[in-house]
Amino acid sequence: MSETVIDQKSASALAGELRRSFSGELLVGGQPGYNDARTIWNAMVDKKPTVIAGCVTTDDVVASVKLARHHGLQVSVRCGGHGVTGKALADGGLTIDLTRMRGVRVSPDNKTASVQGGCLLGDVDAATAQHGMIVPAGIVSETGVGGLALGGGIGWFSRKYGLTCDNFLSLKLVTASGEVVTASETEHPDLFWALHGGGGNFGAVTEFEFKAHKFGPEMRIGIALHHPEDAVQALAEYAQIYPELPDHVGWHAALKQSMPGLPFVPEPLRGKRLLLMIVMYLADSKEEEGERLVERLIAVGKPAAKAMTVMPFGARVQKLLDPEFPNGNRYYTKEAHINELPEEALETLVSRWGEMKMSGEIEIIGLGGAMARVSPDATAFANRHHNWWLNFALHWDDAELDASNIAQIRSANDALKPWLGTGVYPNMLNFDEADRLID
Repeated sequence: MSETVIDQKSASALAGELRRSFSGELLVGGQPGYNDARTIWNAMVDKKPTVIAGCVTTDDVVASVKLARHHGLQVSVRCGGHGVTGKALADGGLTIDLTRMRGVRVSPDNKTASVQGGCLLGDVDAATAQHGMIVPAGIVSETGVGGLALGGGIGWFSRKYGLTCDNFLSLKLVTASGEVVTASETEHPDLFWALHGGGGNFGAVTEFEFKAHKFGPEMRIGIALHHPEDAVQALAEYAQIYPELPDHVGWHAALKQSMPGLPFVPEPLRGKRLLLMIVMYLADSKEEEGERLVERLIAVGKPAAKAMTVMPFGARVQKLLDPEFPNGNRYYTKEAHINELPEEALETLVSRWGEMKMSGEIEIIGLGGAMARVSPDATAFANRHHNWWLNFALHWDDAELDASNIAQIRSANDALKPWLGTGVYPNMLNFDEADRLID
């Protein structure tokens, strides 16, 4: 489809044309609500769609796609608007905004959850928790399900239940021609394969049907905090132990720029630069094995503080990181898969962390388990064999710092290249990394 840029007067006419077959809300520049509707998580993104189509039905999406196709407009789809690249918005094009489509239906008997395309993770967590169930998803509750799932979906439960996309049963979507199709193992199987980690390139998904799993609603977690001078030792022990853990244990590490005031963080350590290590027991929180395992893992290294607790997953655990990644900051990420964490790599990582002044964290997310047992060619998400995913998830609020901060993040990532694996996690690619899709 060729792309056309429409002037303001024509934009209003275009919206008027769409309105004849549209039941949602249409916004163009200058209207109340337009600027709010084009504001997304990453303040570095400043795009101005010609029309924002606030859809409430699949038919609205069909009408939007057909209108854009007829007029040669670029199309984007907004679910949560939580992506770092800003692909949710079509600059000068038509943005299909699904944020009004946030219904969730859970069937405990069938162990399924039907999720509309505009849902956030928190919407799904709230609905499934009522039935003592979960859908495996990400680690920040304000993330949109659509973008996360179509790009793969790494999260708390990846070791036990696989990626979010590994739990697809079917997807209803509107293709570029405006046709409504259902993709599953038996219908459009090639499309179903591509939607497992291939990103939002194949249509606008208006409904997902997921496998839902019995869990909780409570989770046993443990946390350990380490001073910077003890971080290398703790991470080295972590790197030795982690690959041997059972699937029902997750263990992540984060080099925090400033430790937030979470309930289990002692007052003297709040606001300090610390290594956080968090253990999740992904089975019954009452099991004695869980208590023993978590206690052993949080004692690794020389923790300045450690704690173990049981808390509701959806209402508490899934929301622990939300305050650290607020809407409206300027985000830049660099990510990579990694198989080994030798001491030289850890020393380099910790040293670079100590030089950084921005907010956020450098994450070492533990992979393996169920997600690694899926064949690399079974889905479009092929990078399953790595032990960890490394992510520089950093942000700031001053635009004048963009160039220097981005350069520092890139430099730190480059310093680690001898130990980084191949492949990418498409959900965390930046606007300047399109060429990484093929490495």
